Amino acid sequence: METKNETSMFKKGNYRFGRIVIRIPVSKYSLNENVISAYLPYIMRMHASNVADYMHLDMVYRGNSNIWQKERQFVDDASEKMNAIVEEGHPFSMVEFKKGYMYGDDVKYSCADDTMCTDDITIINRYMKSQNKSSKNVEIAQDVYVAGSGNRIVLPKPLGIDYDISRDAPFDIYNLEYCNSFIVYSSNFTKEKLFGGIITTIDSTDPNNVIYQLMIYDHMWAYEFYIGGNATGFYFDSGHFVKKIRHYIGICPFVEWRINKVRMGIVERVESLCDAVNTISSNSVDNVVDFVNSILVVYNQNIDKKAKKEVDQNGAMSLNTIDPSRPADAKYLTNLLNNADVNTKYEALVKVAYALVGVPQANTQTTSGGDTGEARLLGGGWARADIVAKQDEILLKDSEREMLEIVINICSKHPQCEINDIYASDIEINFSRTKNDNLLVKVQALTQLIQMNVPKEVALNIVGLVGDPHEVAHAWEDEVKKAQQRSLEMMQQKQSNPNKDDKQNNQDDLENKPKQDEKDTS
Repeated sequence: METKNETSMFKKGNYRFGRIVIRIPVSKYSLNENVISAYLPYIMRMHASNVADYMHLDMVYRGNSNIWQKERQFVDDASEKMNAIVEEGHPFSMVEFKKGYMYGDDVKYSCADDTMCTDDITIINRYMKSQNKSSKNVEIAQDVYVAGSGNRIVLPKPLGIDYDISRDAPFDIYNLEYCNSFIVYSSNFTKEKLFGGIITTIDSTDPNNVIYQLMIYDHMWAYEFYIGGNATGFYFDSGHFVKKIRHYIGICPFVEWRINKVRMGIVERVESLCDAVNTISSNSVDNVVDFVNSILVVYNQNIDKKAKKEVDQNGAMSLNTIDPSRPADAKYLTNLLNNADVNTKYEALVKVAYALVGVPQANTQTTSGGDTGEARLLGGGWARADIVAKQDEILLKDSEREMLEIVINICSKHPQCEINDIYASDIEINFSRTKNDNLLVKVQALTQLIQMNVPKEVALNIVGLVGDPHEVAHAWEDEVKKAQQRSLEMMQQKQSNPNKDDKQNNQDDLENKPKQDEKDTS
């Protein structure tokens, strides 16, 4: 380990272990501006701690990891010896894979169980498309996998804005910056969500006296506070209540996206492993450079700078042995790493890092003994990636359902919105990932379910054949109706001309009869 201080890079203070969940001992029914003001200093301190963690993890995701602290040992002048720093970017690769694997295809909504909500879901899907929800899901996934959680708020459209309710949503979805937003929960056994806050800079003309606006939303009111601070941040013990406004949403409009209870992202879980991998790569480059620039040692021979310069120019040197008992010789002084052992440790660290977060390695070959169906998933870590993704889906679906509750509450209170008979529990949330494995088995299961008169959308949900069961079921039903309509038209046409076929058959017989008579005569 070639570092000036072996603990400078790998000390515990350089790493993070999940975010603080902000909790206060009150219930949502006892909230008011006085209660919030009393707990505001504590809330802001906890939020500042989470922001510090987020900024560190975001820098690691960008490539500014601890490896940049590496220094060569026993070298006073850094210019005398090369200090290679190789940052391989594994956290970035892992986060990008998770974003694409979970949200590369948009999340779709369909009917859960046997509920009849197809029309309402069609409208909700249209509203989500108008809000560019697919791209916003990818954005919030980055905060989730980097920082462990991401915040979102859903608000009604402001009054006075003209829009077509049949195409445009009566609400707006905003992904909130992690550094400027927080959510507070109750510390009682219910762990209910109390309120969320958004921090905005409203006056920064004087760097020593910056004014921040803090908007807090609970299930009934929107509170406005002013917080003092400077250019580096706000003061924890400052908070001046300005006013509060009643909102009609009925629930707290904040939603937190997360993948585990402790709000831990994948970057912090593998940061120390990635530091070790970067150290091995960096020191390997240093070792190669040192080997190329090895020191020439001459035995029993005097050599000056001029002679050394001639050796460098000619690529050879002549040595004369004066004393046979002390033969002249020249050798390079090298310290070469055992590449086989180094590569073995390197690959082991990389494998552990990717396995911990459920990300398959791009350069890993399939070793499951097959190339189709479940066999393909077993190779290269894809089976584990699918297992971890299914676990992530559980909490991500909870967040989606919380958002749908807010959306439905807003839509149900709009006088012109057609959504009025649906609940969040009626909606099935579908993550579109890998759907083509075991295709034949899924088709056979789907055929059996349809023969049992299971609704098509429910059957598609059960077998997991497509990513959007709602749209596929609609298209399926349309094709069935078209086929039934064609059959009905043909039947009606036949009933309106009952003798048409008989007359046509008689006419054919008359036309063919002369030909038959001619044949008999001949």
